[in-house]
Amino acid sequence: MKIARIALIIGGAGAIVSLGVVAYQVFYGPDRVDLAGKSLRQLLQNGDLGPLVIIPVVLIISGAVMLPFLRTIFPPEIKNGVNAPAQVLKVWDTGVSINDNPQVGLLLQISPAGAMPFQAQAKTVVSRLNAALVQPGITAEVRYDPNKPQRLRVLVLHIKDVGSTDAATRMEQLNELRDKRLITETEYREKREEILRAL
Repeated sequence: MKIARIALIIGGAGAIVSLGVVAYQVFYGPDRVDLAGKSLRQLLQNGDLGPLVIIPVVLIISGAVMLPFLRTIFPPEIKNGVNAPAQVLKVWDTGVSINDNPQVGLLLQISPAGAMPFQAQAKTVVSRLNAALVQPGITAEVRYDPNKPQRLRVLVLHIKDVGSTDAATRMEQLNELRDKRLITETEYREKREEILRAL
């Protein structure tokens, strides 16, 4: 997440600097556009309107490109949201990674207190060390909008709830991640110690 945020900040700063350079050239540079006393028709005929259109177009494109990243890194708060337990019914890879951690899609069975259970989909980023443990059957805590139940956010995934995944299986999965060089030696040792402590 930290690297993604830094990349987003650098990208945003680059867009602002680029816009500043364009604006300077348009309004103060040697070939600046002189708007004084000219009608819109004259600006169109002289081709002076083109540079003025570039600035909002660049702003719109930059915003459209950065919006998905902003939503992933800074998920919007759900006002008047309700917390509820959920069970994971299905898991899939979205193909998106943030700071080498995969984003997964989840089909959830949500069971609010005093209301009928319902199913909804959500996306969340999980640690690459725990990605193999995110399986159907684990439980989660979610926050959803009571007026639009399909609008929700995963707060916590209870990965240790997987009964079928014993320590030996987790060790095998961890060894496989190390052998494929998907994790560092330091990450391997930290996760190995965590598995052993849970015995």
